[in-house]
Amino acid sequence: MTRTEAWFFHGANALVALTGIAWAVTLWLVEPEDPYALVNHPLQPTFQHAHVVLAPLLVFALGLVWQRHAWARARSGAKARRWSGLGLLALFVPMALSGYALQVSADEAWRAGWVAVHVATSGLWVVATALHVLRPARAAAHSPSVSASEGAGASSPTRG
Repeated sequence: MTRTEAWFFHGANALVALTGIAWAVTLWLVEPEDPYALVNHPLQPTFQHAHVVLAPLLVFALGLVWQRHAWARARSGAKARRWSGLGLLALFVPMALSGYALQVSADEAWRAGWVAVHVATSGLWVVATALHVLRPARAAAHSPSVSASEGAGASSPTRG
């Protein structure tokens, strides 16, 4: 995975996470000043729209990561971070599908269920991604290198 691809993934992940957190805060934690307001905060719709528009970038970025990083490392037999990477994939599927289901569900009971799945998997995704990326480089250094650009630490744009 190239440094540009890594930056793209981390940037998309950060933007989607930040807009999702901002939307959740304005939706559930902010009290409107006007009891008849349709939204709790004037920026609530902006955060929602940004989150929904940016989320496909993360799906695309994960496709790049899968092709250029995860699949390449799996084929090479690299063991470092394998379980945390597979765990991320297991979290991403319900996170993405529940986000989509939220957009098309009309029944309130289904929407409430999808919200619960989406919030839980998204929260775990953010934490697990950070742990996967920030895990000490020494653990990754013991696995065989896939290529010159795919060596230990190359997937993180902050490591050089």
